[in-house]
Amino acid sequence: MGIEFPEIISFGTLLKFALALEENTAALQSQAADLESCASHQSALAAMAKKHARRKSDLERLARERLNEVTLQPLSGMARDEYLPATGLPEGDGDATVAMLAELEEGSARFYGDSAERALNLLGGLDRTFKRFVKEDLKRAQKLKQP
Repeated sequence: MGIEFPEIISFGTLLKFALALEENTAALQSQAADLESCASHQSALAAMAKKHARRKSDLERLARERLNEVTLQPLSGMARDEYLPATGLPEGDGDATVAMLAELEEGSARFYGDSAERALNLLGGLDRTFKRFVKEDLKRAQKLKQP
């Protein structure tokens, strides 16, 4: 797919990772929505892809408007490899694809939960944004797990 996920060493790279995560998730959900094997989830996947694309735009705006002063702030305890998502859809049936996309949402929730803890004392309001992302991701994961 060509999306690069940076090492997470500062809040600037954390935001770049978040942007890559949103772009990757939106692309995979959009691809899955077009698969015949995922037809029963088509409208939900298309809506989820749009929400992740919108989230990416919101994060880009947030970075431009409010985060210049802390993007170089060092960050520890978040290894890129712990959060790397799948970057392609599995071969085979739609059930495997939908299950993988649910895991992608859960992994995203874990990333944003850990990010919210690090942002709590540094960035006014960003921790609340990340906590909202956690709830949204977990809700979407549950929706994908329902038959």
